[in-house]
This record gives sequence, structure tokens and C-alpha cells, in this order.
Amino acid sequence: MRYNWQQKDWPHFRYDTTGIEDLLFQFAERTGRIGGFFQGLPQHLQSDAIIDMMVSEAIKTSEIEGEYLSRKDVMSSIKRNLGLNPELP
Repeated sequence: MRYNWQQKDWPHFRYDTTGIEDLLFQFAERTGRIGGFFQGLPQHLQSDAIIDMMVSEAIKTSEIEGEYLSRKDVMSSIKRNLGLNPELP
């Protein structure tokens, strides 16, 4: 596998979406449904859901790097950095 900058057409990429249009449409449809679902939630639940997604992504990313973090610690860090736990240092 090559890095992007090692490709012969770097940085002028070309691509062909034929063959994946149905998948792209399904993806767009599903993300639209999820977006609508989120908008239907009360604000505090929207915030909680977004924080939960951020925590999950941070944990998955750290696992790729070989680090295993505590969900509680990651959530605390994210909330602190977003200013949602002002009492924490």
C-alpha cells in the first residue's frame, strides 16, 4: 500500500463512482434519518448522544494505537475540555 503522496496522479486524483452510487445513496439516506432522529431529541439528550459518540470514537482510535482507555476517564476528559465539568481541573 502506498501513501497518498506516492500515487502517480498526486495531487490530481480521479475516481469513478459507477458501481457505488446505490451504496452512496443508502448511506446518505441513513445519515439523514439519524440526523432527523437527533433533531427530535431534547437538547440535553442531543449533547449526551454526541458526547457518547465522541467517547466511542476516542476509545476505538486509541485501541488502534494499542492503548486501552477507560470509558469513564475519556468521558471525563471530553466533558472537561468542552467546559461541561467546570469543577474538574
